[in-house]
Amino acid sequence: MRPKKPILLYCADRELLSATAFALRLQPYEVTAIDDSRSAAAVMMASGVACGVLIHAQQGDFAGRLIHRLLESDLHIPVLLVDRAGDLAPVRYADMVLYGRNTSMKHIISALEVLCERKRMARSLA
Repeated sequence: MRPKKPILLYCADRELLSATAFALRLQPYEVTAIDDSRSAAAVMMASGVACGVLIHAQQGDFAGRLIHRLLESDLHIPVLLVDRAGDLAPVRYADMVLYGRNTSMKHIISALEVLCERKRMARSLA
């Protein structure tokens, strides 16, 4: 059995955070689910996670500004932004962006696979 890849999942909407974390834990990921942006920033600055997933759920909420701050900081991991609200575009700091309410778990899992593989390839080239 392959070891699970540690990832960070941030979403201010606790219900969506819980459902997404549950679905990702069924995949080969060890999920650290956080609904507080300061804690998310601290975890993202640590080198222990393979990838970060930031989910923005509602238009015009405070979480959107917090996500911008997280993305503008000097992150050392690949970041997937899931903008379900559609009001954070364009965000140039994310490595990959998924837009819209129709973003499914399949889309998120596929994007995570690409980002985690990209990080592993970058390590092997260094």
